[in-house]
Amino acid sequence: MILKYFCPDYRVKSIFDISPKWLKRNGYTKVVVDIDNTLLPRDKNLVGPRAMTWIRHMHQMGINVALISNNGGDRIKAITRQTNLGTIMRAAKPLPSAYKQITKAMGGGKILFIGDQLVTDVLGAKSSGHTVVWVQSLGGKEHFITRITRKLEKFIAGRLTKNGMMPKERLL
Repeated sequence: MILKYFCPDYRVKSIFDISPKWLKRNGYTKVVVDIDNTLLPRDKNLVGPRAMTWIRHMHQMGINVALISNNGGDRIKAITRQTNLGTIMRAAKPLPSAYKQITKAMGGGKILFIGDQLVTDVLGAKSSGHTVVWVQSLGGKEHFITRITRKLEKFIAGRLTKNGMMPKERLL
């Protein structure tokens, strides 16, 4: 069934609901976070203090964090410099090449992907064999293509829920 590729393994409100204790207990020492509307709103240029604290806390607890984005350019480069994290830009999610690239760069193993879109983040991670957490979008101005895929996402989420496949939102 094709729906399984759009079904997140976990669902939380935001990255702040994911704790390093939960990650370690479940065997994750590596996470890859989507940038736009997951780490910060797409219309913002700087990562906020709460997100920076979350990243630092992850590192202090032995969790390696990397970033991924379908976007590129000066904004994504500035976010990469600000966070000092490895970043895959222009990832072309959900295509598998970026997932293979970041998996190799992180040394392989069990990696948890975190993103806000079923059609890019969840589909890409799942079809590449990774576990994925779906977070609520941070909102803000979205790219016109994202506005279109959000309509498809709403339909898919409804089908997943109707079929009893959508995980409940919870803290991790």
